[in-house]
This record gives sequence, C-alpha cells and structure tokens, in this order.
Amino acid sequence: MIPPLIAPDRRADIKARHRRAILDAADALIRERGKPQFSVNELADRADVSRRTVFNHFTSLDDVIMTTCTRLLGVTVDDFRAATRATPAGDGSRVALFDEITTALRAVDLPTVVSYLWGVLAADGENGRSQHALTDVFTRATEQLSAEIADRSTAIDAFEVAILVSTVMNGVAVVSEHWIAMTGATLDESSRTVWDDLLNRLIASIRMGYSASS
Repeated sequence: MIPPLIAPDRRADIKARHRRAILDAADALIRERGKPQFSVNELADRADVSRRTVFNHFTSLDDVIMTTCTRLLGVTVDDFRAATRATPAGDGSRVALFDEITTALRAVDLPTVVSYLWGVLAADGENGRSQHALTDVFTRATEQLSAEIADRSTAIDAFEVAILVSTVMNGVAVVSEHWIAMTGATLDESSRTVWDDLLNRLIASIRMGYSASS
C-alpha cells in the first residue's frame, strides 16, 4: 500500500514556520535595540535556526530587514481596511465619504508604524530606504483604501474615490515628515499629541475642499 503523500505539506509547513521565526526574531531584535544592528548569527540564534536556514529564505540580512518592514506595512494596510469596514457607510456624498476616510485614519496607530520604520531605516539617510519605506506605507494604504471604499461607495465613481484617498494619504505623508522633524519619531504622550495636532490640521485643511458648499 502506498502511504499518503504528506511529506510535501510537512516540508512547506516547516519552511513557513522557519520563515516566520526568522522575521519574528528580526522584529524582536530591532525593537530591543532600536535599530537593525545584529548579525546573521545573532538572528539565527534568536530564531533557533541555522545560518544556512536564514540564507535559504533570504538573500541577505538586508533582505530580512526589508521583509520585516514590509510585513509591518501589510499589517498596517489590514488595519486600514478593518477600520474602513468598521465605519458606518454615509449618505453617499463626498462629505460623508471624507468623514469615513478620516475616521478610519484616526483609528489606525500610524505614529507607531512611522516611528518603527524611521528607527529601522533612518541609518541609510533621508534619500535611502527610510524615505522609500515611508512612501511605500502610504502608497499601499492608498491603493487598499481606494479599492475598499470604492466597493462600498457605489454612488461615487472610483476616480473620485482615488483622488480623495490619495489627497488624504499624501497629506499624511507630509504629517509624518513634520512629525519626525519635530519629535525625532519618539513615542510618548507629548509626541502623540503633536501627531494628533498635525493630523487635525491636515483634516481641517482638506475638509475646506470637500465642504457641503463646494
């Protein structure tokens, strides 16, 4: 009797667990040290895998770091999507849609994401990976939010939704830049107050363009 073919599934499961362990270890080391300052050996020891296993999954330590950041971006996008789904649909107007987007925006802990990315990637300078990663989080969020909200807001065409969402998210990118400059991307009550103030100013400025009288 031929035994059931379970080996491929087990191998895939082991590979997935090893990859997760490596990324979890990298994330833990980054959070502990505040920067991606660790060796492959340290990473392998923390993940309880061999050096060879690390390189079976990633081309370099830099690849591990960028994948760790990308995974965080994915979680943030999911948070945005969950927040928009949790926001009650409005009356179909642009004003109501703007309120839905900004409500979802306030529900996501963006300061933590921006602080993490800046701490991980700022060593490469303002024109290095840090700028790319910060831009990437807003680009991804814009794409996901546009698709999510367009599906819910059938009274407004996809073009209008994309313009509105991109306007808001580009503004949030500007908020992030100013917040980093003003607070050094530290996370405390004072810096979060600065974030909230900047975000409120952004929303108030954009709202003038999406007021009921426009």
